[in-house]
Amino acid sequence: MLLNPCELENNCINREFREYLLNDPSYSISYDKLYFDANKTIIKETQTTDAIYIVVSGVVIETKNQVVLHFLGTEECLGLDTMFHNQIAASSIISLTKTTIYKIPTHEVIQKLKAQPEGILKLNKLLSNHTAILKKRLTTRTSNYDKTLQALLHLAFLYGEEKNDAIYMTMYFSKKMLANYLQLSYATVASICKRLVAQGILHDEPHGMIIYTKNNTNL
Repeated sequence: MLLNPCELENNCINREFREYLLNDPSYSISYDKLYFDANKTIIKETQTTDAIYIVVSGVVIETKNQVVLHFLGTEECLGLDTMFHNQIAASSIISLTKTTIYKIPTHEVIQKLKAQPEGILKLNKLLSNHTAILKKRLTTRTSNYDKTLQALLHLAFLYGEEKNDAIYMTMYFSKKMLANYLQLSYATVASICKRLVAQGILHDEPHGMIIYTKNNTNL
């Protein structure tokens, strides 16, 4: 189940840009490896930053005006918007779990793009995909039930552990956060989770969730 084609495509697009930036022997650039505990601010909305970031491990959330826009995981490139807005971040990035990231100076990324403009195509593909994912989630007409289930599966893809026809997730996120992300009420999300439990698809406890993939033919 975790090999979701859409998730994998996004992962591959991000990896392609990371490979261009960091694993190209013809033009190397410097970077630092940083470690964050859960619930730490990596980029703050409206603040200046002189770097972009790539997630090595862990999960982060992107927020704007206190609205959760994305849950982002391994290979994701963060802060790319600052290259086009005078280094002012349009959104915040906060670690949801313990997270390891690469910090890359923005000026070095820009210089490499100028020297090797084929990277501009990779960057444009990445930015377009990022926008398309958000637009699809906000505009696709589907039931609140399906939206909630797909959001849980997305989180499962990002950091869940799959074994014995089930996916185990530590409860780093709350139903309130999930409701914010889906633009649904907390009561709606809580009710759908109860329905998933009754259907044998979800095991829901304060410390974590288990998704039973064998009990849903759509997974």
